[in-house]
Amino acid sequence: AVLRSRTGSSGINAEYGGVHEKEDKLLYTTYKTGKAIMLDQDLELKELPVGMQIEHSPASQQIVQTLAERIAEVGGTALIIDYGEDSTSELTFRAFRDHQQVSPLEDLGLCDLTADVSFKDLRRAASKVNGVTAHGPVTQSSFLTLMGIGERFRQLYSVVPEDRQDAVIHAHNFLCSPEEMGDRFKVLCLTRSSDPVPFCFESTPGKQATS
Repeated sequence: AVLRSRTGSSGINAEYGGVHEKEDKLLYTTYKTGKAIMLDQDLELKELPVGMQIEHSPASQQIVQTLAERIAEVGGTALIIDYGEDSTSELTFRAFRDHQQVSPLEDLGLCDLTADVSFKDLRRAASKVNGVTAHGPVTQSSFLTLMGIGERFRQLYSVVPEDRQDAVIHAHNFLCSPEEMGDRFKVLCLTRSSDPVPFCFESTPGKQATS
């Protein structure tokens, strides 16, 4: 099911996606649910403008919280890379097939359904675990550049056959260009708060967990 939340003067209402019986389109019905009542207690969400529509992903937040709990218990690091923004997501649910965006109801079961990640929500989920810090997010372009993708690109370019050089250039640009994946994808890192700040995240403020 697609869960969206609409903020309003009377609180936050959950909207669950459904399919119209006679028309190929998504409909949303608004009613109070357990999750909506829970969201009403979220002070940050209640401060959003009246009428703003948001997407809420409890599953992804639970996964990140579980990762953070594991890190707090036994140590380690989690590196989360995906497309999205460091803000609350707004109506990004969509479908793709053969690299083209299509209706979510087209060719059911054969399309990839997706929505943007709210890294802001993931950071908040990690902050519920004491002793864990969320670093970032930073853009994929920044992360890969600091990790040395430029040097790797030059090495590959110098050794591949001439007829493959354009492909190496394209791959590098696709990963790092702001117009491609470079700014669209973000990288978030979770560590123990007692660990050093990870390389590539030293210029970003870490969000230390509080109980």
